[in-house]
Amino acid sequence: MNGKELRKLFLEYFMEREHRLIPSAPLIPPDDPSLLFTTAGMVQFKRLYAGEVEPLPYTRACSVQKCLRAGGKNSDLENVGRTLRHHTFFEMLGNFSFGDYFKREAIAWGWDFVINIMKLPKERLFVSTFEEDPEAPKIWEYEQGVPRSRIIPLNAKENFWGPAGDSGACGPCSEILFFMGSEEELAQAENQDVQTIASRVSKEGDLFFEIWNMVFPQFDQQRDGSRLPLKYRGIDTGAGLERMTTAQNFIETGGRIGSPYETDLLWDIVKHAAEITGLKYIRRFESFGEADPQEIAKTRLALNAIADHTRALVFALAEGIIPSNEGRGYVLRRIQRRALRFAHLLGVEKPFMYQLVDVVIDLMGEAYPLLKKHPDHIRRVIHLEEEHFLQTLSQGESILSELIEAARARGSDALAGEDVFKLHATYGYPADLTAEVAADAGLNIDREGFNAAMKRHREEAKKSWKGADLERETELLSDIFDRYGATEFLRDDLTCDSPILAIIKNGKRVQSVCEGEEAILVLSESCFYGESGGQTGDTGVLTSNNGGGQNEMEILDTLKTPGGIHLHKGKMTAGEFFVGDVVSCAIDAERRFAIMRNHTATHLLQGALRSVVGSHIAQQGSYVTPECFRFDFANPEPLTAEQIARVEEIVQREILKDTEVVIREMPLEEARQLGAIAPFGEKYGVVVRVVSIGDFSLEFCGGTHCSRTGQIGTFLIESESSIASGIRRIEAKTGMAAFAANQTARGALKDICALLSAAPESLAVRIEKILGEAKDLKKEIQKLRQEKAAGGADNVIASAREAGGVRFIAHRADGLNPNEMRNLADTLRAKIKEGVVVIGGVDGDKVSLICASTEGVRKKVPAGKVIKEVAKIVGGGGGGRDDMAQAGGKLPEKLPEALNAVEEIIKSLAG
Repeated sequence: MNGKELRKLFLEYFMEREHRLIPSAPLIPPDDPSLLFTTAGMVQFKRLYAGEVEPLPYTRACSVQKCLRAGGKNSDLENVGRTLRHHTFFEMLGNFSFGDYFKREAIAWGWDFVINIMKLPKERLFVSTFEEDPEAPKIWEYEQGVPRSRIIPLNAKENFWGPAGDSGACGPCSEILFFMGSEEELAQAENQDVQTIASRVSKEGDLFFEIWNMVFPQFDQQRDGSRLPLKYRGIDTGAGLERMTTAQNFIETGGRIGSPYETDLLWDIVKHAAEITGLKYIRRFESFGEADPQEIAKTRLALNAIADHTRALVFALAEGIIPSNEGRGYVLRRIQRRALRFAHLLGVEKPFMYQLVDVVIDLMGEAYPLLKKHPDHIRRVIHLEEEHFLQTLSQGESILSELIEAARARGSDALAGEDVFKLHATYGYPADLTAEVAADAGLNIDREGFNAAMKRHREEAKKSWKGADLERETELLSDIFDRYGATEFLRDDLTCDSPILAIIKNGKRVQSVCEGEEAILVLSESCFYGESGGQTGDTGVLTSNNGGGQNEMEILDTLKTPGGIHLHKGKMTAGEFFVGDVVSCAIDAERRFAIMRNHTATHLLQGALRSVVGSHIAQQGSYVTPECFRFDFANPEPLTAEQIARVEEIVQREILKDTEVVIREMPLEEARQLGAIAPFGEKYGVVVRVVSIGDFSLEFCGGTHCSRTGQIGTFLIESESSIASGIRRIEAKTGMAAFAANQTARGALKDICALLSAAPESLAVRIEKILGEAKDLKKEIQKLRQEKAAGGADNVIASAREAGGVRFIAHRADGLNPNEMRNLADTLRAKIKEGVVVIGGVDGDKVSLICASTEGVRKKVPAGKVIKEVAKIVGGGGGGRDDMAQAGGKLPEKLPEALNAVEEIIKSLAG
């Protein structure tokens, strides 16, 4: 039985038992920023367990969930390939109950499926329970007939699950374990007591192989670690398809197949990886003759990891995640670089992982059609990352060589941990690869120092991770929220009246604010949009006639707290406001309309990008102001000029269609089923707001928008750039701002045409001609300089002196570029025959230095050491090889002193 058949049988079994089939959720949890990835089947059901969805849409469910565990507390990355049970990407078979059945039915059905559907022999099965759960062992023994000697009690670390993330459902577990050892090992285990087996289960997970885990969720863990009773206690079964298939194949082949990497789920990827890398994979049951067992283990580990990691990359890239230096993208990059690192250590020096993409899609595309949509994009991203990492390795190896030399020079037997970490963090050079290279050079690495540097880095990173702290507010705002709740936002109104609930001045609640003072006002309701979702807050005025006079505050900004309170930040321009006063609110309507044009344009832009570049495009952030907007998206490469022009054209066409912008509120599940796009990192409630623009765009959005696309007017992309690895940014304008930018560009073009006496259509040809002439003149000048320098070489040679028995020249030559300076140094070195040449020159406010040592003296007087000392005098630094070294400086006035010092420097080096 293969994995595909097992997947189908599992779903059919539970659907026959009245379970609703629920499709797999995405790898990126769409409304749970506490998780980097979907790590378990129950993640998409957290709200159901917690009672946040009423009424329950179903009380029984089953699914095959795609999962990824490679970042955060559930990371399996370092174990992948080393054990049989760890994977980055895996498929989790699951059956779930929400306030319906509980332990008795879950245990009975799990045992029935394993015994009667999979036909696994009972003598190879053990079960585990939570040591503080008195109920589960009785069900196993008295209702399912499992001998007490095979019911293993485990502690909370092993058998208390959850939550997924830092909050949510959790509870005790009970597992079905498949014994993967030989008949002799099985006989030995049968004669051991349960305490001994319990210890072995914890330590020998590949032998006592967990294939079915029943979690009994009955607690709702809060972010502070406390646990409340779960509204709907239930069942959360997790049965890894890879493990189930391994156990099934083990029985069917008499133990010949005993690894998930040798099952139909992964073997084709392993086999193809071996073929294209030239590595030889020897399966567990194959004879390896005289081959070194350690080398076989290394190769097997590498190919296992490559297969697993390629599969994970293909799935993640298909969902629009792009490798980068932070968040999910960083996890992806780590996964790929781990695979490449294994290959590199075995001598594979060329990109190869991209060639495995089609194998993964052939294996998994039927079950997951999303993989088939963008194979070219997936291949391209993986290939680019491979090339980038190989360059990183090359650069890192050069720096590592210098670190090794420096360690030897100071008589150390280890590379400094801080240096190893810098190499890892700055250049992406893996620490264990550093250790391998250092070992070849007879050195260790300071692991303690490296770990300390890593810890400091992680602590800094944690400070910027917002996932666990979304609802933290100051005590002051919490009190206001507890008393009054969220501000009622009157989205479609430009004016309204509202009582003042609170005034905050200098961080304290006060009763009034007077003319000239700045304060934050909290109102009962407001037509002012509070900055959120990337849209800037409204500005405007608050007025009242209380007290017989005109009272007015200019609102400079409006913010929105996570709890939904709108904070109106402003300055009192006349009179005085008191808590309880009713004020008239009026937003700056022209500014709001400009913001609306830009916000609606971001939706059109995303639709156009997905059409032109690919549906992998995913918003990573946006910022909408009245003047312009920026839109960040995941893409591994810059857009071409043709793509930018096409995107502009599509957006402008959608504007001219004057399509109605429809805004609806609907249940979260309904919005997902409609295919609404959710912006990166946002959290949503049970009811969501969806903005649709015909058939062109459908997105979750809480911002303000035009009522029709025609109101946008004009659209202009001003720039497209990189803001991080794998993240691009487009900056654009609409309406009159776009018109003004076009006018400015047209004026500049007119001025350039006048300056060059050319019509717009012939401007490119004219500029190309001028640049060509300038290039030719530059070459001529360079040639004349070189001839002049070479012609005076004999005079320079005549000025050669001697220091410490070594002939040397210290010569000044201003205005030369680095190439010219190198050529002059080579000429003088050839003429001096035996000795050292030092040349210094000034170009603007910078000093350039070069030193060349001939073959006979370079060991005695290395150029790198000479130039280092000379450069110090001119306030700079540099270095290089024994025969040639360059440096720079920032103190031109010190150049004569530096050249005069050459004699003493050579004397000290020559001894």
